Amino acid sequence: AVSIIGSNVTGCSAGAFGGVVHTRESGAVSIIGSTVTGCSADSTGGVVYSYDSGAVSLVGSTVRDCSSVHQGGVVYMSYSGNDMSYSGNVSLTDSTVRDCSADHGGVVYASSSESLSVAGVNFIDNSGSVASVLYLKGLTQSLCSSFCTEPQRSRISDSIIQPLHGGVTIQAINSPIDWDCSLGRWMPSEGALFGSISAPECYPCSAGYY
Repeated sequence: AVSIIGSNVTGCSAGAFGGVVHTRESGAVSIIGSTVTGCSADSTGGVVYSYDSGAVSLVGSTVRDCSSVHQGGVVYMSYSGNDMSYSGNVSLTDSTVRDCSADHGGVVYASSSESLSVAGVNFIDNSGSVASVLYLKGLTQSLCSSFCTEPQRSRISDSIIQPLHGGVTIQAINSPIDWDCSLGRWMPSEGALFGSISAPECYPCSAGYY
């Protein structure tokens, strides 16, 4: 496992994968109470590249001006299908991510991994040709813990998304998302979501449908 706690990380780069952390068939990655600025990868995962590895967590941190050329301006996570266990989930909590970019998923690109959890995060002025913030493909439901009754899908709550440009903000392909919306408001669980988004405000329901 890799933990970065209470640190300032600036100007790191990689010729291919993971500007700060590159894990393959390894443990979890945690960035806690830290500031990460100006990190990049020439291929994927501007900050973290995780392949067939454990969970990736960003907690109480600020990430700014990070990028990758292809996928995941901040986090890239993927699973190869070589064994029965999926890669861990991606969790972003009480953080700010701004001015980050990638072709697919300006902040997070996750494919065939476990679910995504976003709570209390401000995504500001991020950009991408396909999905300026989140690109999710084939995410499985997380295994149920002892206190729940059903497997947990990806979830977004108490967060604000303000992209640098218009277009698709979140692309969710076979990766349903549960949104924590106020009464009388809703969000699509899959597909392409456009423009600025916030939860719990979400989209207003049509009259009579709540």
